[in-house]
Amino acid sequence: MVKLMCGSHNHEMTKSLVGHLYVGRLTKDEKIIITDMTKSMVKSRNILLTLKEHNANSCTTIKQIYNARSAYRSSIRGNDTEMQHLMKLLERDQYIH
Repeated sequence: MVKLMCGSHNHEMTKSLVGHLYVGRLTKDEKIIITDMTKSMVKSRNILLTLKEHNANSCTTIKQIYNARSAYRSSIRGNDTEMQHLMKLLERDQYIH
């Protein structure tokens, strides 16, 4: 049970919304940009700079870039672990292991 003692906040309002999940979420277009740049081996910080250039009001953080890149890599791998995926790539490209 929650009991309301006073109807006002006990802290000041934030000056910036950076770091808030709802405001910093990635759009579908931003996810496509991240995927394409990840395929091109672009560093995360450069991806973030590109997103900020496209949308100056973006509140996306580097952590969200890391998470999107990780989700993309997991989607490529499927249900395999990283080691299983590596072994499949080695066999596919006929490396000696």
